[in-house]
Amino acid sequence: MLLVTLDIVLRFVFNSPLSGVTEIVEISIVTILYLQLAHTLKVGRVTRSDALYGRILIKWPAMGNIMGILFHLAGVGLMLAIVIGGWPKWLQAFHGGHFVGNTGVFTFPEWPQRLALVVGCTMMGVQFFLSVVDNLRGLFGKPPLEHEEAVDVEVAAIEESE
Repeated sequence: MLLVTLDIVLRFVFNSPLSGVTEIVEISIVTILYLQLAHTLKVGRVTRSDALYGRILIKWPAMGNIMGILFHLAGVGLMLAIVIGGWPKWLQAFHGGHFVGNTGVFTFPEWPQRLALVVGCTMMGVQFFLSVVDNLRGLFGKPPLEHEEAVDVEVAAIEESE
């Protein structure tokens, strides 16, 4: 944020922006996104439409758990496909010296961003697999594996102040 603020001030006050801020922000956003995906799924904060799935899971737990197994296996498959496609691109960026930016102005290696994609999607695939295990446990009447609960920051602040 300091870089962005400094870039804005220098751009508008001195008409001299910092080089590379756009590239650094772009790479940071993608990297942060992929590195937080698995935790987001773990705490149940992935954006999805699960109104029907949630109702079925409550009303007919066996059917809901079977649906959950299918959904989560599809997630494992998707993450596997992304990792299989991303691994060679990471190797190519790492060994080929690929860079983001303008040569002579600002360049940044591309491989950290590619590695974050591979690591993040691998962890997301593992989390989807753990969700499959939870659904299998639910089919047999066992409780799910231990999960962190998502914290609502506003509610936590109100409770803390009371």
